[in-house]
Amino acid sequence: MNQDSMIKILEKEMVPALGCTDPAGVAYAAAYARKYAKGKIRSITGELSANIIKNAAAVCIPKTGGKCGISFAVAVGAFGGNSEKGLEVLADITKDDVKNAEEFIAEGLVDLKVSKSSKKLFIRLAVKTDQDESVITVEDSYTGITSVVVNHQSIFTDFSNERAKENTLSNNILSLENILAFADQVPLDQLGIIKKAVEMNMMIAEEGIAKKYGVSVGKSIQGFVRNGIMGEDLISTAMMWTAAATDARMAGCEIPVISNTGSGNQGLASTIPVISIAKKINAPYEKMVRAVAISSLVTIYIKGKLGELSAVCGAVIAGAGTSCGIVYLLDGGREKMLIALQNTLGDIAGMLCDGAKAGCAFKVATCTSTGVMAALMAMEDSGIKGTDGIVGHSEDQTIDNFIQIATDGMDNNMDQVILQIIMKKEEIA
Repeated sequence: MNQDSMIKILEKEMVPALGCTDPAGVAYAAAYARKYAKGKIRSITGELSANIIKNAAAVCIPKTGGKCGISFAVAVGAFGGNSEKGLEVLADITKDDVKNAEEFIAEGLVDLKVSKSSKKLFIRLAVKTDQDESVITVEDSYTGITSVVVNHQSIFTDFSNERAKENTLSNNILSLENILAFADQVPLDQLGIIKKAVEMNMMIAEEGIAKKYGVSVGKSIQGFVRNGIMGEDLISTAMMWTAAATDARMAGCEIPVISNTGSGNQGLASTIPVISIAKKINAPYEKMVRAVAISSLVTIYIKGKLGELSAVCGAVIAGAGTSCGIVYLLDGGREKMLIALQNTLGDIAGMLCDGAKAGCAFKVATCTSTGVMAALMAMEDSGIKGTDGIVGHSEDQTIDNFIQIATDGMDNNMDQVILQIIMKKEEIA
């Protein structure tokens, strides 16, 4: 187990993000393209993978007064985005940028289509001005620029497969055994990104509890607990805080979060349940940080095998990470983590992703509940047997079976069906 490699994985996969990742990703591409196209913007055209369109169709965009939609994300990114800030690309946009984007869309100057690329994460945008045209291609990760063409001249291409090499490294060293050994042994001062995640992600959770956002799942759970309808136990506590954070984020709250493998909701759902339970049981700060590191790394471990985008809800993966982090809080070891992971994936493996939206808070609450329950059951050595369903006899078997369901079983036709439903609703509206 190489501590430096583990730290590198954490710092690569856990980065700040403002708002939902998919609108931020297309805004980043538009802002990046705009850098190479001087003058007045005349048009923006592009093609995007179905997953990107699905996830950006209905979610609110921060700092825009509640505006939604992928065309708007592209336009406001081009007019006011700062690509130097990565997935916080929209941190500095102004009211004038929002107004310009609205007028630009009203004039029909944004034209986006579904890409025919086989990649799950694919963005190609062309920004044309009265002086230049730049075409940017993004593949495999939201900030993974692979091609820049300016005025029909290629100025950058990336065929180095560095991301594939990094994923291979992650898959080779990540395992429950190695993750647990790392969390136990790494000096606490090396876990700066985890400490930052604890601070930032709880900040948006507190915002989601304090105000009404979206469906207000978290705030509703708080009310149910106060009224005695739900008990004030570990499950309701974790659900309340995690759903509240998701409520705020999906409603366009301007507080950034620390994401996990390209997803802000995965970042929230793999940290906040562990943090809230640690506080509930008065666990020492150091133990909480190490438990959050475990949850985050297990989430990265599974997501790295699955790929950037899929038809399965990312909260499922975060729920599996959560279950392992909570086992650590409760003084369980690797064997109990395995039981917890298998309980979680054996329960909610088939939850589909039907796009980023306010209702994501329900799914996050559900997967959080499962993750906590899975951990509690694991501490009693009670779990789904390796002979049952998709659960295998080892972590690799179970994770690989889950991935087969999420890819061969769900991905291709499922994404197209969901996208058709979403697009049909827009036509009716």
